[in-house]
Amino acid sequence: MASSRYELLVICVLSFFFALSHSKTLKGDGKAIILEEMEISHLGLVSQGDYRVVTELEVYAVSIVGPFPIAVTNLLDLTRLDIHNNKLTGQLPSQIGRLKRLNLRWNKLQDVIPPEVGELKRLTHLYLDHNQFTGRIPDAFYKHPFLKEVYAEDNMFKQGVNPI
Repeated sequence: MASSRYELLVICVLSFFFALSHSKTLKGDGKAIILEEMEISHLGLVSQGDYRVVTELEVYAVSIVGPFPIAVTNLLDLTRLDIHNNKLTGQLPSQIGRLKRLNLRWNKLQDVIPPEVGELKRLTHLYLDHNQFTGRIPDAFYKHPFLKEVYAEDNMFKQGVNPI
């Protein structure tokens, strides 16, 4: 059983890196980012029984272009995700693990922020600024018991005051 969980973890992580490695770079040359060139500043692994799980992942400022890497949603033990300062586009998925810290600033993410993000019970730090999010900031952010920092400026949110 532990071996199959470890294999699933490896498949999830490799899927994520494969998706990243085939993203176009900003240099306009159409070359793919290869794994050796990626600057993964932090990949936190912890042991749980006989297998290891990814708990922290930082892949930032490496010119990743394309949609949010859905493979990240398979990393169920992920508590910290930092993929800021890239050119990620599209929607933020509604299911993104048990995050405590989420840093997506300086991308081109769009659409509304899924309400499920505000319901992440362990979330303490949220950085969504400098994207293209629309709609309103979910009300759950204002009532969240553990959320210490929220940065959401420089987006395309609707005008109006959310209840505090």
